[in-house]
Amino acid sequence: MYDIQQKDNFVLRFEQTVKECWNNPALNDYKGPVKTFGQLAEDIEKMNLLWKAAGLVKGDKVAINAKSSAAWATVFFAAQAGGYVAVQIFNAFTPSDIMSLTNHSDSKILYTEKAIFEKMDFDSMPSLLAAIDIKSGELLASRNGFADLYNNAEALFAKAHPQGLTPEGIKYDAGTLDDTCAIMYTSGSTGNPKGVMLSIRNISMNVYALPLHLPFKRGGCTVTILPFAHIFGMTVDMIAPLCYGMHLVVLGLPPIPSNLKPALREYKPELFFSVPLVLTKLIEDTLGEFIHSKSGAAKLEDHENNPDFCNALRIILDQALGGNVKVFATGGAAIPEQFEKLLVEKLGLPFITGYGMTETAPLISVGHLGSYKLRECGEWVEEAVDLRIDSSEPETIPGEIQLKGHVVFQGYYKNPEATAAAFTEDGWFRTGDLATMDSEKSLFIVGRSKNMILSSNGQNIFPEEIEVVLNALPYVGESLIVSRGERLVALIVPDMNLAGDMSSDELAKVMNANLAALNKKMPAYSQVSSYELHFEPFAKTPKGSIRRFMYK
Repeated sequence: MYDIQQKDNFVLRFEQTVKECWNNPALNDYKGPVKTFGQLAEDIEKMNLLWKAAGLVKGDKVAINAKSSAAWATVFFAAQAGGYVAVQIFNAFTPSDIMSLTNHSDSKILYTEKAIFEKMDFDSMPSLLAAIDIKSGELLASRNGFADLYNNAEALFAKAHPQGLTPEGIKYDAGTLDDTCAIMYTSGSTGNPKGVMLSIRNISMNVYALPLHLPFKRGGCTVTILPFAHIFGMTVDMIAPLCYGMHLVVLGLPPIPSNLKPALREYKPELFFSVPLVLTKLIEDTLGEFIHSKSGAAKLEDHENNPDFCNALRIILDQALGGNVKVFATGGAAIPEQFEKLLVEKLGLPFITGYGMTETAPLISVGHLGSYKLRECGEWVEEAVDLRIDSSEPETIPGEIQLKGHVVFQGYYKNPEATAAAFTEDGWFRTGDLATMDSEKSLFIVGRSKNMILSSNGQNIFPEEIEVVLNALPYVGESLIVSRGERLVALIVPDMNLAGDMSSDELAKVMNANLAALNKKMPAYSQVSSYELHFEPFAKTPKGSIRRFMYK
């Protein structure tokens, strides 16, 4: 494991990048004006002068509750530059949850969206000095004289920098590696809120290790579609690119093909991070007519003898991604097997997967081009973390992934009980994920320990393994495998965009065939006895995981 030092502090790395890339493009919202690193630095300086004038001191909390945007990234880096703690609160939480988490985090300033704030009660958040609309900059509410300071922000900047801001005038409060720099809430106010406390060490280790495995480079470009309130989006798709002097373009629109493909073609990113659902929709939209036709499917089945056809598909998909992607990666869930095989085995595209958690900011494993293995979630990143599988035979018997090292979080904010429960007696972080690991350190996750179903004959059944197979079958949008007595039942949300005007009888016929096809691929103890159709998407967590407890 790499022995990270203060010189690797990601705030210092960002400061140096700002100075050296002053006139280079830094970030923008898609179809919005591009800001240089110098202009970004000016925005950061104005925020810090305002916050300091309002009485904020090192370690105070600044909450961000909004969808991803260039302004979101600006507020986050302003907090880091001033030695404050950025608090991430998912914008899809209910207004009451947002209020509770704002109070729980002790935040002094809240950057949010006006439509969300209008459903909140400012008087019920007494620690707040102000709430600000992150998009327009409108001061939504304030107290203790903050409004006067806010309206005088330009004068504060002019007084501090009468000749304007220059690279030489940049000096950020990088703090120490063990300072808390972010609190990310992974759940709402129900029960004990889990605010994951991340240190400068945690994020710096990620920022150091990522370019060892992925082509982050100065002057490159990435189009981000991931939510910054999720750790994958925040660290991998926002912090690291800006720390390395890349141009960050925030899509800011639903990542459907009609929005995404024009942005990718315009900016031609070298890196593209996604989740399996977005990537598979992009593939379907771009290649669907070829891969689902009778002749196309036959050629792909015999792909080794049809290199020209596969090369043509590869070129078509590559151009849809902008024609310049060196690596595209997914995380957060398993990609359906037929798409995995299409990308890696048949088209030979630069596709990898990775695995991480909020509590590790997030890096745990990442795949490598040229050595991809089906159903893997990458190889253990030994530079960043120590890892063990709690199993007598980790290569064949699944066990919990347990971790130590520079990426492991500091604990849950004001929740010592949850913090204590997250670690073993000998100090290893318990991920709750069950996996095997081969001799080459490749991880193969089978499911969550709390989701495991113990059959009547003592077999361990991992519903996620069944769901990956089921989700790849015709007209299945998403699914859940639940235990009903001694039976396994599949809850299925059909993909009605594909089903179109299909009658209920026709849909039932397809799903009956799917159930039969599924069971042919499952061992006897994992056979699914029946299915139920649900016509509303399953409720999700901020990470996009299904709230399984609601569907027992």
